[in-house]
Amino acid sequence: MSIVDSTHQSYQTSAQDLPQQTKKGFISLDLVQRFFLWLMLASSWFVIIEPAPYEILFLITLFFMLPTGLRFHRATMPLLLFLMLYNIGGAFSMLPVSGEEKVKQFFIVSVYMATTSIFFAAVLSDDTERRIAIIKNGYIIAAVLGSIMGLIGYFNIAGMGGAWAPLDRAQGTFKDPNVLSTFLIAPAIFLIQDLMLGRQKWPLTSALALIIIIAGIFFAFSRGAWVSSVLSGLMLVVLMFLLTPSNKLRSRIVILCLIGVAVLVVLFSIAMSFESIRSLLLERANLINSYDGGERGRFGNQLRSIPFLMERVNGFGPHVFAKLFGQDPHNVFLNAFAAYGWLGGFSYLLLIISTLMIGAKTIFTRTPWQWFSIAIGAPLLFTILQGVQIDTDHWRHFYLLLGLMWGLYAATVKYQNGQR
Repeated sequence: MSIVDSTHQSYQTSAQDLPQQTKKGFISLDLVQRFFLWLMLASSWFVIIEPAPYEILFLITLFFMLPTGLRFHRATMPLLLFLMLYNIGGAFSMLPVSGEEKVKQFFIVSVYMATTSIFFAAVLSDDTERRIAIIKNGYIIAAVLGSIMGLIGYFNIAGMGGAWAPLDRAQGTFKDPNVLSTFLIAPAIFLIQDLMLGRQKWPLTSALALIIIIAGIFFAFSRGAWVSSVLSGLMLVVLMFLLTPSNKLRSRIVILCLIGVAVLVVLFSIAMSFESIRSLLLERANLINSYDGGERGRFGNQLRSIPFLMERVNGFGPHVFAKLFGQDPHNVFLNAFAAYGWLGGFSYLLLIISTLMIGAKTIFTRTPWQWFSIAIGAPLLFTILQGVQIDTDHWRHFYLLLGLMWGLYAATVKYQNGQR
């Protein structure tokens, strides 16, 4: 149980990983599949409109992948089962309020999100190493572009503050600063890991990309994202340090961590020298704000809703919680019971429990993609935990990470069976 030795292929995406003409002058279906998979991930920074380019490219990618690029493996069946039951519960829950247009849209989005997760699980189950590189590269590019747009908004460059930072927090082409910031965590982890492993072809470019992404996370001023970022980074470093058999790599990890902390301290000190940044940081750093506490605050509403939900097998229905209590539940587990009923709520709990179990097995199994399993598992774990304080139900990147972890698990099961 150790991280793959650094002599393994780094799987960096290069020009040869993107579609090229074959020797006969034709573009193969495999190259088309890889191109649209990459383009889908690379477009995920622009989601301010619906349907976003990501949604359209998902359908195009699915169309090209279905003939030869997707196979569903038995190891991913729990993911399929629990997501199906989750949405069946949602269908029953929405029946009393199905006449409302936004309720229908809620259900469609839920089914779509589940479909994307199953898609990514199937994608990564086969041709795992090559597809890892494509997914990583596309996601990192999207994160850099998303961060740049958020920073342009926050600093009101070209007058874009009103559109891309309406809350005086970096938001960019996302609808919420909390979504932007959590979207950026996984690509930051990818870059940190590759820098530690020395697998970057252009380390200075990667370091610059990492600084841009970290700035995007910081200036979004999301408490949950700050905590998730730090804990994901710590989990990554600890697991890499413990699981690698290389003393040289352990030394490299320690040195780079010290350098990284020093750089972050300097950048943080510079940011805190600006009054506007310092005041907003102090305001957002509070664990409990005025809208959280009290009987009618976020936590009070959550507690008051539990007795009602215990009496309603089908829950309240989508968006009804806000009508009853004045605001959304801001807790994905509570929302699972409120908007998807008991069937959906318990299915979601079982999905999360089973994901944590297979995630741990995948991370601690030596495979050529063990390093990527750690990089996916860390942000996924803390995105799941962040669901306690915010509704992550329709976050695209949550379903992306969820599907990738199940795909890695299926690939790991196949790998083990092959070795036996």
